[in-house]
Amino acid sequence: MRYYPVFLDLQGRPAAVIGGGGVAERKVLALLACGARVTVISPALTKKLSYLARAGAIRHRKRRWRPADLIEPFLTIATTNDRKVNAEIAHRAHAASRLVNIADDPARCNVIAPAVVTRGDLIIAVSTSGRSPALARRIRRELERSFGAEYGRFLKLLGQVREQVQERIPSIARRRRILQRLVASDLLTVLRQNKTGLAQKRIRQIVGLKGLTLKA
Repeated sequence: MRYYPVFLDLQGRPAAVIGGGGVAERKVLALLACGARVTVISPALTKKLSYLARAGAIRHRKRRWRPADLIEPFLTIATTNDRKVNAEIAHRAHAASRLVNIADDPARCNVIAPAVVTRGDLIIAVSTSGRSPALARRIRRELERSFGAEYGRFLKLLGQVREQVQERIPSIARRRRILQRLVASDLLTVLRQNKTGLAQKRIRQIVGLKGLTLKA
């Protein structure tokens, strides 16, 4: 199976997690980090999920799942420990052309979750097409060592520069040269040394715009 790699915008969209155990907890936290409106369907929840429900961060339907639960969500994730239940959820979701992920059962999914490295707005996703999650985790650990927190800080600064350059410099060629010079510079090394002030000074020198606004 060859998958089409894609990133989903879940901001404000409804998502359902069926199951209330440890796997469900990890899925819920990931969905909340993306801004999804999460509903958990399960007779019981972990302590953390119970806390999130009481705090109003998630909705909790304290019962077993029903076919109607698949109508509203943009994405459904099944994490129950009953393979027959998971298979039924997958079957009905596919029949209704809904996005569904079945934990640890890629053959029944039309969406699979990659191993992810996150550094601010930088997201690096690794997939083995469901063949070896262990290898995906190993690659993720290697990427975590290669891409430190400085990449998130650098990307934040690049985003600020890009917005202002696009507003103030009409020439597409000049904008491209400036942004390429920033990426090719030693700014990552400077940020890795936590010299944010020096990095901002270097950026202003490279960009050459008066009044350039940068926030760490």
